[in-house]
Amino acid sequence: MPTPTWALEVEGIVTAGVYTDISAYMQNALWSIGFSQPYEPMARESSFSVTLTNTDRRFSPEYSSGTYYPNLTSGKIIRLSSTYDSTTRVMFLGWIGAIKPTSGISPDTCVIEAQAFNSRAQLSEVSIPVQESITADGVIDKILETARVYPPGTSTWYLGVAGQSELGQTSELGSTSTFFVGETGISTFLFAGDNWSDSTSVYGAIQDTVGREYGRMFQDRGGTLYFYNRHHLITDTTTDFTFDNTMSEMIYQFGDPLDIANDVSVKARTRRETASQVVAGLKAPIAITGGGGTTDIVYIIESQESGVSLAVKSPITPQATTDFLVNLASDGTGTNITSDCTGAVVADESFATRVTIRYTNNNASSGYITFGQVRGTKLDQFAVVESTQKDSDSIASYGKRQLTWEYSMDSPATADGIAEFILLERKDPRGRVKSVAFKPQSSDALLTAALSHSILSRIAITETQTGLSAQPYFLLSETHQIEPSDYSVVWELEPASATTFWVLGSGTLGSSTYIGPL
Repeated sequence: MPTPTWALEVEGIVTAGVYTDISAYMQNALWSIGFSQPYEPMARESSFSVTLTNTDRRFSPEYSSGTYYPNLTSGKIIRLSSTYDSTTRVMFLGWIGAIKPTSGISPDTCVIEAQAFNSRAQLSEVSIPVQESITADGVIDKILETARVYPPGTSTWYLGVAGQSELGQTSELGSTSTFFVGETGISTFLFAGDNWSDSTSVYGAIQDTVGREYGRMFQDRGGTLYFYNRHHLITDTTTDFTFDNTMSEMIYQFGDPLDIANDVSVKARTRRETASQVVAGLKAPIAITGGGGTTDIVYIIESQESGVSLAVKSPITPQATTDFLVNLASDGTGTNITSDCTGAVVADESFATRVTIRYTNNNASSGYITFGQVRGTKLDQFAVVESTQKDSDSIASYGKRQLTWEYSMDSPATADGIAEFILLERKDPRGRVKSVAFKPQSSDALLTAALSHSILSRIAITETQTGLSAQPYFLLSETHQIEPSDYSVVWELEPASATTFWVLGSGTLGSSTYIGPL
């Protein structure tokens, strides 16, 4: 029976920056990565759970005589690797979350749970200014470049991140290319980030960007973030692995109503760029100390009539007297000391819907900012156009099955193309293999497949009872479970395109392939 060797390691529990092997204590493990549902733009959070033997209490974080005390704590990186046929592969990499030792109950075990990038990205605010004429990969790169949250295992230098800020010693200045691989987006966004508020997370901003592209974004087993543009899957026709009646279980359904969409709506949201103007103002006097004292004021960009959030690009550096006044008294009386003061836009704290201005008072006396305003180019929401594509024959045969894509495209033409594509793919009932379960150790081929193929690999299914013959799918999510003397895997699947699309330079247009609606 082919059997892999498993290695479970935790970084920094004995020596900082060094992995310690704890494989000897592993009893079982369960982990999952990938997407929750077909067609969704962002993969769910990766998860990992391992049960460890804890007889000597080495995995009890608060046991002061424990082998790993006080270093075993939440936030440490945990890594599971497999080795088979002389090839070692990372199967999961993430940060430790909960540590759960049993309390005086036999058997003495400890469960360690871990997550990856998404959970931290959901807690971190996005911090980029409005982007112009940029593709999705460029927007994502900018988000990641300015974020203070990075995938687990990132080894480059990032200011203020413990274990990643020893510049010139163990690490170099960071680049997103060390943890992000992005295909060039198909759409060029006129603006991006213009609809994000101060509560928009890094995760939410990336999700919005990928949704506007109709692309896909996921984190692989080793922590690298991947972005695929919307042409990736419809042009990937190379089968990576074929099941030929070799699965132990298969969940299949034909004509699930939830898979049919014959009335498809996609919105396009456009912005109108106005001339440079006042976009926000100070509502009450703000104190500022003298002798070089500074005060940061955050201006919220919103409609003065409705309070609706607007967006601003290129905020102008405040000019004394024109954009702010400073007086010794809060009511605007007393000596005007504006000429001794300056204002500056704080770039890393100024975004589409809020701008931070840092005022400096070089006068010896303290005073009050009695008037302040921000000028810049305002972006109004100009129009929201909804493209709806329907198939009357499908509606007549199967009833109206509505689907609204929740992300807004940049132009009506793009919205039309996405709506047409969704309709083409989903207007008719299809058979769908929702998942396959298999025992990798039953053959060398299955074990190699389980260890080597991962998210969005192309999988073919041949199964006699259902009549499937090399039916193409993409690997949507993978769940692995290790038990004593057993290893099992479940792959959830997404149907590959039912249409062969034409790619420039290959195929015969109008004969074997078709121009894609995207």
